[in-house]
Amino acid sequence: MDNHVTEGRLVNITQPYEYKQLVRTLARGKKGSRSLNFLESYQLIRGFYDNYGNVTQLSVALMLMRVKGESAEEIAGAAIALKTTIDSSWQQLDVDIDWPCYGAKRDQLPYLLLSAKLLALHGYRILLHGDDKALPHRQHIAKFVEVLGISTVSSAAEANVALSSAGICYVNADTLSGLVNSFSNIHQELGLRSLFQSAIRCINPSNAAVSLRSYFHAGLDDIHFNVARLMAENEPELHHSNVAIFKGYQGECELSPRISTAINIFSLSGQRQIALPTQLDGLVGRKATASELSPQWLSLLWHKLSLSVNNHSDDALDSAEAHRAQAAVMTNVMVVLMLLDSNIQIDVAKRIAKTLWQQRHQSDSINGVTELKTHGRSKSGADPIGSGGKACA
Repeated sequence: MDNHVTEGRLVNITQPYEYKQLVRTLARGKKGSRSLNFLESYQLIRGFYDNYGNVTQLSVALMLMRVKGESAEEIAGAAIALKTTIDSSWQQLDVDIDWPCYGAKRDQLPYLLLSAKLLALHGYRILLHGDDKALPHRQHIAKFVEVLGISTVSSAAEANVALSSAGICYVNADTLSGLVNSFSNIHQELGLRSLFQSAIRCINPSNAAVSLRSYFHAGLDDIHFNVARLMAENEPELHHSNVAIFKGYQGECELSPRISTAINIFSLSGQRQIALPTQLDGLVGRKATASELSPQWLSLLWHKLSLSVNNHSDDALDSAEAHRAQAAVMTNVMVVLMLLDSNIQIDVAKRIAKTLWQQRHQSDSINGVTELKTHGRSKSGADPIGSGGKACA
């Protein structure tokens, strides 16, 4: 099999026997087997999509990779293959922030939605995507987007309308690619995760300038860093993207304010790190109640939560969970601002985030956010807050 990239283009397999050879590469025993390289992994996934391989062969290959541990090359190749099955019109969208949400938290609401909505309100265009079928027992963002007025879209055309009007939308992964259901079925049948769970987070369907990547288990940061490098090297559309890699709360793509976090940023032009100190010290409280895990509670936080929770007249908002929510929103907004503009320092980003939150309901007058006008800029280079101090749609 001709396993190489010709003039920057990936080579697809064209015969079923080539697909069998990919499986054999993984299954030749302890001495004869090896991991797939970037191209072979791409061919494994794309070959299945093109009907050169069947579900049994793919399942065997995925489990063999799982047993030995998936390599960065295998994940990157799979991610590129998944992306080739997505309608190319998604890549034509103007998106600033790619926000994949595949972890889903267990015992907290997805406060990342409040952060994303706040950023969208002030001119940034954000594409959220996730798989609500993967972890149905958790707090997946798909359950909560509607209550915050975030549209769920089923096509790139619908996404363009939502992004133009509100700056944000959510798309479920099975809308993006028909392969998602195939992988979900394999997962349900075997009861085991595969490289799909890592690869789908990395697709950046709209080639956004900033892409967020979270992980949970130790050591996955290095793998995600190498995945980002391989994808940028092999996909011209990602040459200028910045990938932020960090440990997410319970694996979700959300920073926890209760721990210090290292955010590693990769781009082909260079690498940098943001060392974020703990933003919420010493908070001790009960776990969230059932009512505090409802979409209505998330809506209440958006509409009524102030930056001085203890002084708020609504006792429901004076709780440990409300404190955590507030800190989570501030933490995630300030980090995204620093990702969008490397010149913004932590103290400045924190001040801007606080101002944005305080003024989130003043859609007709976003005055006083001079630092954001000075530092934060959208992908197109325009100020995220338009002329006259008004939020851009």
